[in-house]
Amino acid sequence: IGIGETVLDIIFKGDQPIQAAPGGSAFNAIISLGRAGIPTAFISETGNDRIGVNVKKYLTDNGVDASGVCVYPDSKSPVSLAFLDEHNNADYIFYKDHPHDRLDFTYPDIQEDDVVLFGSFFAINPVVRPQVKGFLDYAHQHGAILYYDVNYRSSHKNDLVKVTPNLLENFEVADIVRGSDEDFEV
Repeated sequence: IGIGETVLDIIFKGDQPIQAAPGGSAFNAIISLGRAGIPTAFISETGNDRIGVNVKKYLTDNGVDASGVCVYPDSKSPVSLAFLDEHNNADYIFYKDHPHDRLDFTYPDIQEDDVVLFGSFFAINPVVRPQVKGFLDYAHQHGAILYYDVNYRSSHKNDLVKVTPNLLENFEVADIVRGSDEDFEV
């Protein structure tokens, strides 16, 4: 079970867009698991637009239960611009227009040893933190294995002071923590 953001990634090589695809850190991991035939579900939010429709379709087309993806009628789906360097490392710019950010979903059935994947700024965002923390507590109480993919990017460097307590809570509740050198450096 993944919980995280859904984003339309527009990928640039040089100054030219070369591809657009749904993405997000936890989203991408859950897509890979769904493609491998592992029963998966995703919890997120999206806008009521073409991107949101495509994101939910992409999940289901790849074997992922998308019933936990909330569609907000007055919101636009998030978009990111990913500028690749000569080594294909991406520098991101995020655009998000969710004027009434909230995460409203029904907890999925969680069994002992189910894996819950969470991470990125979504997992520490003060706006949806109460819902994310409540779900993580619920999953922990039901014996799930909590896998935290930090995925903390430099675009959120200035938010570090206000989200540090959420980061620390995630480290404490997680059974597994994964992060890159860049995540921990930032």
